[in-house]
Order: sequence, then C-alpha cells, then structure tokens
Amino acid sequence: MADEEQSQPLSFVTQWLQPRRLAWVAVLIVVGVIARQGWNSVNLQLTSSPEYRLTMDTVQLVPESLPPWIRTDVKSQVFRDSGLTDSLTLLDNPAEVQQQLVDAFELHPWIRKVERVDLVGPGRVEVTLEYREPIAVAEFVANDTRELLPVDAEGVRLPDGDLSEVEKTYLPRINSVPDRPLVGAAWTDSRMLGAVRIAANLRQLWDAYSLLDIIPSEYPEVARTHRFYVYDLRTSGGTIIRWGAAPGFAPPGESTFEQKLTRLSGYIQQHGRLDTINSPQLIDVRDALQVEARVAQEPEVIK
Repeated sequence: MADEEQSQPLSFVTQWLQPRRLAWVAVLIVVGVIARQGWNSVNLQLTSSPEYRLTMDTVQLVPESLPPWIRTDVKSQVFRDSGLTDSLTLLDNPAEVQQQLVDAFELHPWIRKVERVDLVGPGRVEVTLEYREPIAVAEFVANDTRELLPVDAEGVRLPDGDLSEVEKTYLPRINSVPDRPLVGAAWTDSRMLGAVRIAANLRQLWDAYSLLDIIPSEYPEVARTHRFYVYDLRTSGGTIIRWGAAPGFAPPGESTFEQKLTRLSGYIQQHGRLDTINSPQLIDVRDALQVEARVAQEPEVIK
C-alpha cells in the first residue's frame, strides 16, 4: 500500500514530463513573450501618438476666456513652470492625471481653485478653474520706493504686472503695510487681514462713497482678553471715517459691520458725497454717529 501511495506523485510528474506536454508548455511561454512584446510595442506607439499626449492643445480651460484683470497666458505658464509638457499621457491612470493637473494649476498665483478635471475624450481634457480677483492694493514702502501690491479677498498677494499703475490707484489702498510676501503667498498678520476684510466688504460702495485709503492702527488695542486692530478710512475729500475693528475681529459689544455701514450710508444720503473740502473733518461710526465739521483756516495776513 505504501509503495502505491508513493508512486502516485511520481506518476503525475512523469505525465507532465512527457515530450508532448513539454512542447505545449514551451509554446505557451513563447506566445506569452511575443504577446508581451507586441503590447509593449503597441503601447509605445499609443503613448507617443499626438492623440494621446497631454499638451497645451489637449487641455481646454473652463471658462475659455480669462477674467479682464488677467493679461498673462495662464495655461502656458502652468505648463512651463510645472513640467507637464510631455510628462503625461491620456493612457496613464486617470486619477493620477487629474491630480497632477490639479496640483500644477493650483500653484499658479492667479488660480484660487481647480473645481474639476474632466477627461472628455481622446485628445481633450477640460480643467474648470476659479480665479483670484484683486480687491485692494497694499502700499509697501522700502528704501524710499513705493509699491502698490495687488491683493485678493483672502489676503493673497497677486502678480504685479497684469494691472497698470492707473488701475491700481482705483482699488482700495491699504496703508503702512510692514512686509511683502512672495507672489502667490498670503499675508498672515491680523492687521493686514482685517484691512483686507474691510476692503472686501466695502468694495461695491468704494467709488460711490469716495473712499480712498484704509489706515490700520500701528498697534493693537486690548479689550479684556481680546486683542484687535482698529482702522480709519480716508475719503478723496480728506474726511476721516473712524471705522473701528474689522468684521470678524471686533471685540464683544462693538457695533456690527452692518450697523456701521447704516450710519455712514445715512449720513451720505442726507448730506452728499465726501469728496469736497466742504465734507466734514471726521465721521465716527463705531458706536453712534458722531460728526466733526471741518474748521476753516483763516487766511494768513501778509504785512
């Protein structure tokens, strides 16, 4: 019985070692090698085909037109700076292609967010973008040189060259900015971020109310455990508007942004624009409307 049990495995091996079976195994191996080489050849032809290469012509931005404040070629800059050119094909893993496109485009300082990447067919990829918009300029002075640096609603410094100097002067101006981050980076101090918050909330009324500057306090104020900066607004007529703390930074008990704006709007509706020398010297909207008239200076008598 033991001899029969030992002979069964030997019999199985012997059967597979027969010449005919070995020939079939050899044929299968050869076919597999040829098929692998054939696929490699086809894959090489496909990946080198212009139809499947990821190029600038392959990528379509959505929306197609850039916002009017952007005058540079965003797509070509992304491909140039990220090394996307000839590094990807549409035959690669779709998730990897999409993620690399997201990473590459979100590095550009004018792009706030890549909303989606769609592989819509051979030779076409759609990248839907949300762009940053300048809502103010930060006045930075160093070595007697004055720069107006565009900034968006999140406090990110935007490229300088797209806006003309004249266009920058029409944006809300934040005075006395102590530092200058790299383009595409954000200011991080609460003094600057509070000024940006005020500019973003007043941007639709900026021209109508003859506003010119946002002037942050040099040092923060402290109310119990709350530390905050206060701000003045200056109009083109020279009126100073005591605004107080910025929205989201105000201490408990201070009037809301809406309450302050209601006081200012009511005064302007009743007395007119704040762009002449007849405008008041000071308007305080922090807790209640307080107005100080401009004091006319007597002309100097020349003897």
